[in-house]
Amino acid sequence: MRTLYLIGMGPGGPEYLTTQAIEALRKVDVFFILEKQGRGKDALAEARLRILDAWRGPGNYRVVKAPSPPRDRATEDYLDVVADWHARKAEILADLIAEHLSEGEAGGVLVWGDPALYDSSISILRKLQDDGRVQIALQVIPAVSSLHLLAARHAIPLHAIGGELLVTTARRLLAGAARGHDAVAVMLDSNAAFNTIDPEDFDIYWGAYLGTEHEIVASGPLREVGPALAETVAREKQRHGWILDIYLLRRGGAKPSIDPVEAGR
Repeated sequence: MRTLYLIGMGPGGPEYLTTQAIEALRKVDVFFILEKQGRGKDALAEARLRILDAWRGPGNYRVVKAPSPPRDRATEDYLDVVADWHARKAEILADLIAEHLSEGEAGGVLVWGDPALYDSSISILRKLQDDGRVQIALQVIPAVSSLHLLAARHAIPLHAIGGELLVTTARRLLAGAARGHDAVAVMLDSNAAFNTIDPEDFDIYWGAYLGTEHEIVASGPLREVGPALAETVAREKQRHGWILDIYLLRRGGAKPSIDPVEAGR
């Protein structure tokens, strides 16, 4: 039987892997990397290779790369678009496993963040198993996610004592998901959706490129810092070609921790 490890790599730095993840890394014979296309996106694959260099060393494993299929963003039929995108990724992974992973070997996929939190890898591989496309034993290794690192950077809890926390996406935020909630963590934004909603009495705790050398953090009342922070998002996307950001909207009276216009300069 072949084994495939989905290993949560956290925010991207080698220091954020758990000991369980490091142990799993050392069992893997071949790592599969789907490389996103576009300016600056090679940094995402390079982060994975730095982790392998840090915890495995050269020469005792194989790396197989393939282009990651693009997602069609020209249509608003979100669920159908994502289903098609996942199907194309599944085809690529099935072919890679069939060609490069022998019986008795272990494969590995380093998943940015945590495999169970807004990542498609578990669902894709489960479907391949159910369809009989691949015969593998699937092992999922959890991670310290960017959500946890965001709270640590700002030295705050994610919610009030006994309170709730809604974890959602920018698409849902724009549809009104924050209304009626006291703490909302927003992932998968990159377009400053926070600056287009009613700021109400929210404070924002924001971070981008967390755990990397390009890390930026900022906080303050959304009504006051939102516009300047949106400029920061646009500037950093232009600078790097991409942005990975995450933020917490929470009621509670934060003071601005930095001037977001100057963040990252």
